[in-house]
Amino acid sequence: MNPSSIDTLKNNFFEIQNVNSSFNQYYHLTSPYNAVIETYRSDLDQPYFKISSFSPEHTSHSLIDATELLEKMKNRPLHQHDFFEIMFVLQGEAVVKIENTKRVYPSGTGCIVNCNLRHVELLSHDFRIFFLNLSKDYLLSLFQSDNLFHLVPETNMDHCDAFHFLYNNAMDADNVKKEYLDFFSLYHNPEGFQKLYQIAEEIIKITLSPQIGSSFFINGLICRFLDTLSDPSLFHLANIQVDYGNDFLIFTSLTHLLENSDGRLSRHELSDLLSYSGDYLNRIAKKYTGMTLFEYGTTFSIRKAEYYLLKTDLSISEIIAQLKFTNKSHFYKLFYAKHHMSPKEFRSKYRKD
Repeated sequence: MNPSSIDTLKNNFFEIQNVNSSFNQYYHLTSPYNAVIETYRSDLDQPYFKISSFSPEHTSHSLIDATELLEKMKNRPLHQHDFFEIMFVLQGEAVVKIENTKRVYPSGTGCIVNCNLRHVELLSHDFRIFFLNLSKDYLLSLFQSDNLFHLVPETNMDHCDAFHFLYNNAMDADNVKKEYLDFFSLYHNPEGFQKLYQIAEEIIKITLSPQIGSSFFINGLICRFLDTLSDPSLFHLANIQVDYGNDFLIFTSLTHLLENSDGRLSRHELSDLLSYSGDYLNRIAKKYTGMTLFEYGTTFSIRKAEYYLLKTDLSISEIIAQLKFTNKSHFYKLFYAKHHMSPKEFRSKYRKD
Protein backbone atom coordinates (compact mmCIF):
# COMPACT_ATOMS: atom_id res chain seq x y z
CA MET A 1 0.00 0.00 0.00
CA ASN A 2 1.37 3.37 -0.99
CA PRO A 3 -0.43 6.08 0.99
CA SER A 4 -0.86 9.43 -0.66
CA SER A 5 -0.04 11.35 2.46
CA ILE A 6 1.64 11.07 5.83
CA ASP A 7 -1.74 11.53 7.52
CA THR A 8 -3.12 8.49 5.71
CA LEU A 9 -0.20 6.43 6.96
CA LYS A 10 -0.65 7.50 10.57
CA ASN A 11 -4.42 7.08 10.64
CA ASN A 12 -4.09 3.46 9.53
CA PHE A 13 -2.78 2.72 12.99
CA PHE A 14 -3.96 5.39 15.46
CA GLU A 15 -6.55 8.09 15.93
CA ILE A 16 -4.61 11.34 15.84
CA GLN A 17 -5.59 14.66 17.36
CA ASN A 18 -3.91 17.95 16.38
CA VAL A 19 -2.90 16.26 13.15
CA ASN A 20 -1.69 19.54 11.62
CA SER A 21 0.22 20.61 14.70
CA SER A 22 3.94 21.23 14.42
CA PHE A 23 4.34 21.30 18.21
CA ASN A 24 2.58 18.23 19.53
CA GLN A 25 0.35 15.59 17.96
CA TYR A 26 -1.66 13.28 20.20
CA TYR A 27 -2.11 9.59 19.38
CA HIS A 28 -5.01 7.50 20.66
CA LEU A 29 -4.77 3.70 20.63
CA THR A 30 -8.10 2.12 19.69
CA SER A 31 -7.05 -1.43 20.66
CA PRO A 32 -6.02 -2.91 24.03
CA TYR A 33 -2.59 -3.47 22.49
CA ASN A 34 -0.84 -3.47 19.18
CA ALA A 35 2.54 -4.53 17.91
CA VAL A 36 4.32 -2.50 15.25
CA ILE A 37 7.38 -3.13 13.10
CA GLU A 38 9.03 -0.06 11.55
CA THR A 39 11.82 -0.39 8.99
CA TYR A 40 13.86 2.40 7.44
CA ARG A 41 16.42 1.80 4.68
CA SER A 42 18.34 4.71 3.21
CA ASP A 43 21.25 2.71 1.78
CA LEU A 44 19.31 1.43 -1.25
CA ASP A 45 18.82 2.92 -4.70
CA GLN A 46 15.18 3.34 -3.68
CA PRO A 47 15.09 4.28 0.04
CA TYR A 48 11.92 3.39 1.91
CA PHE A 49 10.10 3.52 5.23
CA LYS A 50 7.76 0.64 6.02
CA ILE A 51 5.39 0.22 8.93
CA SER A 52 3.35 -2.88 9.81
CA SER A 53 0.79 -2.88 12.59
CA PHE A 54 -0.76 -5.94 14.22
CA SER A 55 -3.73 -5.56 16.58
CA PRO A 56 -6.70 -7.73 17.62
CA GLU A 57 -8.96 -5.83 15.20
CA HIS A 58 -6.85 -5.56 12.07
CA THR A 59 -3.46 -5.79 10.41
CA SER A 60 -2.09 -3.00 8.23
CA HIS A 61 1.01 -2.45 6.13
CA SER A 62 2.17 0.82 4.60
CA LEU A 63 5.19 1.64 2.49
CA ILE A 64 6.63 5.07 1.79
CA ASP A 65 9.25 5.24 -0.93
CA ALA A 66 8.47 8.57 -2.59
CA THR A 67 11.26 11.08 -2.02
CA GLU A 68 8.86 13.91 -1.14
CA LEU A 69 7.03 11.86 1.51
CA LEU A 70 10.27 10.56 2.99
CA GLU A 71 11.45 14.15 3.40
CA LYS A 72 8.20 14.95 5.20
CA MET A 73 8.72 11.94 7.45
CA LYS A 74 12.09 13.36 8.44
CA ASN A 75 10.32 16.50 9.69
CA ARG A 76 7.61 14.82 11.73
CA PRO A 77 6.58 16.79 14.81
CA LEU A 78 6.86 15.49 18.34
CA HIS A 79 3.88 13.47 19.53
CA GLN A 80 2.57 11.90 22.69
CA HIS A 81 0.13 9.08 23.42
CA ASP A 82 -2.70 8.05 25.68
CA PHE A 83 -0.94 4.66 25.85
CA PHE A 84 2.46 3.27 26.82
CA GLU A 85 5.02 2.62 24.12
CA ILE A 86 7.78 0.04 24.46
CA MET A 87 10.45 0.45 21.78
CA PHE A 88 12.92 -2.37 21.11
CA VAL A 89 15.56 -1.89 18.39
CA LEU A 90 15.99 -5.09 16.37
CA GLN A 91 18.55 -3.89 13.84
CA GLY A 92 20.52 -0.75 13.12
CA GLU A 93 20.28 2.31 15.30
CA ALA A 94 17.31 4.43 16.35
CA VAL A 95 17.68 8.12 17.14
CA VAL A 96 14.75 9.36 19.20
CA LYS A 97 14.06 12.95 20.09
CA ILE A 98 12.52 12.97 23.56
CA GLU A 99 11.35 16.47 24.37
CA ASN A 100 14.47 18.58 23.74
CA THR A 101 17.01 15.73 23.94
CA LYS A 102 18.18 13.25 21.31
CA ARG A 103 18.79 9.69 22.49
CA VAL A 104 20.60 7.04 20.46
CA TYR A 105 19.47 3.41 20.78
CA PRO A 106 21.58 0.73 19.06
CA SER A 107 20.33 -2.78 18.34
CA GLY A 108 19.30 -4.63 21.51
CA THR A 109 18.34 -1.51 23.44
CA GLY A 110 15.18 0.54 23.79
CA CYS A 111 12.90 2.45 26.10
CA ILE A 112 9.44 2.56 27.67
CA VAL A 113 7.80 5.96 27.28
CA ASN A 114 5.06 7.21 29.57
CA CYS A 115 2.02 9.13 28.34
CA ASN A 116 3.30 12.61 29.16
CA LEU A 117 6.43 12.66 27.02
CA ARG A 118 6.61 14.28 23.60
CA HIS A 119 8.91 12.32 21.32
CA VAL A 120 9.55 11.24 17.74
CA GLU A 121 11.73 8.66 16.01
CA LEU A 122 14.08 10.37 13.56
CA LEU A 123 14.91 9.02 10.11
CA SER A 124 18.64 9.53 10.47
CA HIS A 125 20.00 5.97 10.50
CA ASP A 126 18.77 2.68 9.05
CA PHE A 127 16.77 0.67 11.55
CA ARG A 128 14.25 -2.06 12.23
CA ILE A 129 12.24 -1.46 15.40
CA PHE A 130 9.61 -3.42 17.30
CA PHE A 131 7.04 -1.37 19.19
CA LEU A 132 4.64 -2.80 21.75
CA ASN A 133 1.85 -0.33 22.52
CA LEU A 134 -0.32 -0.94 25.59
CA SER A 135 -3.41 1.01 26.61
CA LYS A 136 -3.80 2.13 30.22
CA ASP A 137 -7.04 0.21 30.64
CA TYR A 138 -5.49 -2.96 29.28
CA LEU A 139 -2.50 -2.70 31.61
CA LEU A 140 -4.65 -2.07 34.66
CA SER A 141 -6.98 -4.96 33.84
CA LEU A 142 -3.95 -7.19 33.35
CA PHE A 143 -2.12 -6.19 36.51
CA GLN A 144 -5.17 -6.06 38.76
CA SER A 145 -6.62 -9.43 37.76
CA ASP A 146 -5.61 -11.56 40.72
CA ASN A 147 -7.40 -14.56 39.27
CA LEU A 148 -4.97 -14.59 36.33
CA PHE A 149 -1.87 -15.18 38.45
CA HIS A 150 -1.56 -18.39 40.43
CA LEU A 151 2.09 -19.44 40.37
CA VAL A 152 4.82 -18.00 42.58
CA PRO A 153 6.79 -16.09 39.90
CA GLU A 154 3.55 -14.45 38.76
CA THR A 155 2.47 -13.41 42.23
CA ASN A 156 5.81 -11.61 42.63
CA MET A 157 5.39 -9.50 39.51
CA ASP A 158 5.10 -6.31 41.56
CA HIS A 159 8.86 -6.63 42.14
CA CYS A 160 9.46 -6.38 38.39
CA ASP A 161 10.90 -2.91 37.63
CA ALA A 162 9.24 -2.57 34.23
CA PHE A 163 5.90 -3.65 35.71
CA HIS A 164 6.38 -1.18 38.57
CA PHE A 165 7.07 1.69 36.15
CA LEU A 166 4.01 0.98 34.02
CA TYR A 167 1.65 0.27 36.90
CA ASN A 168 2.56 3.42 38.83
CA ASN A 169 2.10 5.57 35.74
CA ALA A 170 -1.19 3.91 34.75
CA MET A 171 -2.65 4.10 38.26
CA ASP A 172 -2.12 7.83 38.77
CA ALA A 173 -4.79 9.65 36.75
CA ASP A 174 -3.29 13.01 37.73
CA ASN A 175 0.27 12.05 36.87
CA VAL A 176 2.11 14.88 35.09
CA LYS A 177 5.62 13.44 35.38
CA LYS A 178 7.59 13.18 32.16
CA GLU A 179 9.64 10.01 32.50
CA TYR A 180 10.84 7.04 30.56
CA LEU A 181 12.69 3.81 31.21
CA ASP A 182 15.83 3.09 29.19
CA PHE A 183 16.96 -0.52 28.87
CA PHE A 184 20.06 -2.09 27.39
CA SER A 185 21.42 -5.63 27.54
CA LEU A 186 24.38 -6.44 29.71
CA TYR A 187 27.74 -6.46 27.99
CA HIS A 188 28.52 -9.64 26.04
CA ASN A 189 25.20 -11.25 26.95
CA PRO A 190 23.02 -11.78 23.85
CA GLU A 191 20.49 -13.92 25.73
CA GLY A 192 18.26 -10.97 26.64
CA PHE A 193 18.03 -9.78 23.04
CA GLN A 194 17.20 -13.28 21.83
CA LYS A 195 14.46 -13.71 24.44
CA LEU A 196 12.78 -10.40 23.65
CA TYR A 197 13.04 -11.08 19.91
CA GLN A 198 11.34 -14.46 20.32
CA ILE A 199 8.57 -13.00 22.48
CA ALA A 200 7.97 -10.19 19.99
CA GLU A 201 7.72 -12.70 17.13
CA GLU A 202 5.29 -14.82 19.13
CA ILE A 203 3.05 -11.84 19.95
CA ILE A 204 2.79 -11.00 16.24
CA LYS A 205 2.29 -14.64 15.23
CA ILE A 206 -0.59 -15.19 17.68
CA THR A 207 -2.19 -11.86 16.81
CA LEU A 208 -2.13 -12.80 13.12
CA SER A 209 -3.59 -16.29 13.68
CA PRO A 210 -5.70 -16.20 16.85
CA GLN A 211 -7.46 -19.20 18.32
CA ILE A 212 -9.63 -19.70 21.38
CA GLY A 213 -7.45 -18.84 24.37
CA SER A 214 -5.06 -16.66 22.37
CA SER A 215 -5.82 -13.60 24.52
CA PHE A 216 -4.46 -15.43 27.55
CA PHE A 217 -1.31 -16.31 25.62
CA ILE A 218 -0.88 -12.65 24.66
CA ASN A 219 -1.32 -11.60 28.30
CA GLY A 220 1.34 -14.09 29.31
CA LEU A 221 3.76 -13.04 26.58
CA ILE A 222 3.47 -9.38 27.56
CA CYS A 223 4.16 -10.29 31.19
CA ARG A 224 7.17 -12.35 30.07
CA PHE A 225 8.40 -9.43 27.96
CA LEU A 226 8.29 -7.12 31.00
CA ASP A 227 9.84 -9.76 33.25
CA THR A 228 12.69 -10.34 30.79
CA LEU A 229 13.39 -6.60 30.69
CA SER A 230 13.50 -6.56 34.48
CA ASP A 231 15.93 -9.47 34.80
CA PRO A 232 19.16 -7.89 36.12
CA SER A 233 21.20 -10.71 34.63
CA LEU A 234 19.99 -9.73 31.15
CA PHE A 235 19.21 -6.01 31.12
CA HIS A 236 20.07 -2.81 32.88
CA LEU A 237 17.18 -0.37 33.42
CA ALA A 238 17.50 3.37 34.01
CA ASN A 239 14.56 5.55 35.02
CA ILE A 240 14.98 9.01 33.49
CA GLN A 241 12.81 11.96 34.46
CA VAL A 242 12.57 15.09 32.34
CA ASP A 243 12.31 18.00 34.74
CA TYR A 244 10.72 21.09 33.25
CA GLY A 245 10.04 24.22 35.21
CA ASN A 246 6.74 26.02 35.36
CA ASP A 247 7.64 28.27 32.43
CA PHE A 248 7.73 25.39 29.95
CA LEU A 249 4.41 24.02 31.18
CA ILE A 250 2.88 27.47 30.65
CA PHE A 251 4.46 27.64 27.19
CA THR A 252 2.96 24.23 26.34
CA SER A 253 -0.52 25.39 27.37
CA LEU A 254 -0.03 28.66 25.51
CA THR A 255 0.96 26.82 22.34
CA HIS A 256 -2.05 24.50 22.51
CA LEU A 257 -4.40 27.48 22.86
CA LEU A 258 -2.81 29.28 19.92
CA GLU A 259 -2.92 26.15 17.76
CA ASN A 260 -6.57 25.47 18.56
CA SER A 261 -7.54 29.09 17.80
CA ASP A 262 -5.32 29.46 14.71
CA GLY A 263 -3.43 32.15 16.61
CA ARG A 264 -6.45 34.42 16.87
CA LEU A 265 -6.64 34.78 20.65
CA SER A 266 -5.70 38.21 21.95
CA ARG A 267 -3.18 38.79 24.71
CA HIS A 268 -6.09 39.66 27.03
CA GLU A 269 -7.96 36.44 26.17
CA LEU A 270 -4.83 34.34 26.70
CA SER A 271 -4.23 36.08 30.00
CA ASP A 272 -7.75 35.22 31.18
CA LEU A 273 -7.51 31.60 30.04
CA LEU A 274 -4.10 30.94 31.59
CA SER A 275 -4.41 33.24 34.63
CA TYR A 276 -1.10 34.96 33.92
CA SER A 277 -0.47 38.54 32.89
CA GLY A 278 -0.02 39.35 29.23
CA ASP A 279 3.46 40.71 29.89
CA TYR A 280 4.49 37.46 31.56
CA LEU A 281 3.10 35.39 28.67
CA ASN A 282 4.97 37.63 26.25
CA ARG A 283 8.22 36.90 28.11
CA ILE A 284 7.45 33.17 28.01
CA ALA A 285 6.92 33.28 24.23
CA LYS A 286 10.14 35.26 23.81
CA LYS A 287 12.07 32.80 25.96
CA TYR A 288 11.13 29.70 23.96
CA THR A 289 10.64 31.06 20.43
CA GLY A 290 12.55 34.32 20.19
CA MET A 291 9.29 35.96 19.07
CA THR A 292 6.84 38.23 20.83
CA LEU A 293 3.49 36.75 21.82
CA PHE A 294 1.83 38.50 18.88
CA GLU A 295 4.46 37.28 16.40
CA TYR A 296 4.20 33.73 17.73
CA GLY A 297 0.42 33.80 17.38
CA THR A 298 0.59 34.94 13.77
CA THR A 299 2.68 31.88 12.84
CA PHE A 300 -0.38 29.73 13.52
CA SER A 301 -2.64 32.08 11.54
CA ILE A 302 -0.37 31.98 8.50
CA ARG A 303 -0.01 28.21 8.77
CA LYS A 304 -3.80 27.83 8.68
CA ALA A 305 -3.94 30.24 5.74
CA GLU A 306 -1.45 28.01 3.91
CA TYR A 307 -3.71 25.03 4.57
CA TYR A 308 -6.77 26.83 3.20
CA LEU A 309 -4.86 27.97 0.12
CA LEU A 310 -3.60 24.48 -0.70
CA LYS A 311 -6.46 22.26 0.48
CA THR A 312 -9.67 24.26 -0.11
CA ASP A 313 -11.31 26.42 -2.76
CA LEU A 314 -11.93 29.31 -0.38
CA SER A 315 -11.17 32.68 -1.91
CA ILE A 316 -8.45 34.76 -0.31
CA SER A 317 -11.09 37.14 1.03
CA GLU A 318 -12.95 34.19 2.58
CA ILE A 319 -9.73 32.92 4.14
CA ILE A 320 -9.04 36.33 5.64
CA ALA A 321 -12.58 36.40 7.06
CA GLN A 322 -12.28 32.81 8.33
CA LEU A 323 -9.14 33.77 10.25
CA LYS A 324 -10.85 36.89 11.60
CA PHE A 325 -8.41 39.42 10.19
CA THR A 326 -10.12 42.80 10.08
CA ASN A 327 -7.29 44.41 8.14
CA LYS A 328 -6.60 42.75 4.79
CA SER A 329 -3.40 44.72 4.27
CA HIS A 330 -2.07 43.43 7.57
CA PHE A 331 -2.75 39.82 6.52
CA TYR A 332 -1.02 40.34 3.16
CA LYS A 333 1.95 41.94 4.90
CA LEU A 334 2.34 38.99 7.32
CA PHE A 335 2.00 36.44 4.52
CA TYR A 336 4.52 38.21 2.31
CA ALA A 337 6.99 38.49 5.19
CA LYS A 338 7.09 34.70 5.43
CA HIS A 339 6.85 33.62 1.79
CA HIS A 340 8.00 36.66 -0.22
CA MET A 341 4.99 36.20 -2.46
CA SER A 342 1.28 36.93 -2.33
CA PRO A 343 -1.30 34.32 -1.23
CA LYS A 344 -2.48 34.05 -4.84
CA GLU A 345 1.06 33.35 -6.06
CA PHE A 346 1.57 30.83 -3.23
CA ARG A 347 -1.58 28.92 -4.23
CA SER A 348 -0.62 28.94 -7.90
CA LYS A 349 2.91 27.71 -7.20
CA TYR A 350 2.28 24.99 -4.60
CA ARG A 351 -1.26 23.71 -5.01
CA LYS A 352 -1.51 20.28 -6.62
CA ASP A 353 -5.00 19.53 -7.91
